[in-house]
Amino acid sequence: MESRFTRYTLDILKIYIEKISKDPDTLFLAIIRKDTDKHIGNIKLGPVDWHHRVGDIGIMIGDKSSWGKGYAGEAISLLCDFAFNTLKLYKLEAGAYENNLGSIKAFLKVGFIEEGRQRKRFHYKNEYVDKVLLGKINDIL
Repeated sequence: MESRFTRYTLDILKIYIEKISKDPDTLFLAIIRKDTDKHIGNIKLGPVDWHHRVGDIGIMIGDKSSWGKGYAGEAISLLCDFAFNTLKLYKLEAGAYENNLGSIKAFLKVGFIEEGRQRKRFHYKNEYVDKVLLGKINDIL
């Protein structure tokens, strides 16, 4: 998620959540730790292309103390299960900065594969980095 480039206020967040919750092609969920009941991030499915049955996943774990503990992978896995088994989507896609190894690892761990790269797609810390394109097919359909 490209949320790092916007400065959010409570009012801006309320407007965003209200808008996205009305979008029939997008599902936006909180990631809550079971052990602490703490909101540590968000995961989004959408927009969904219903004709092709393909959805895009975006995830953000904002609580740095929760990084590297498997929460992202668990959230991605649960969302994949819902997307494939309930929504009957055929494919899920995601993208990540090439240097966001934690995100890439989380997607690969739950069965996504690297499908390609967009060279020098993102400007990050005074340089350009590749966008890693990830995908997962619903083998059940």
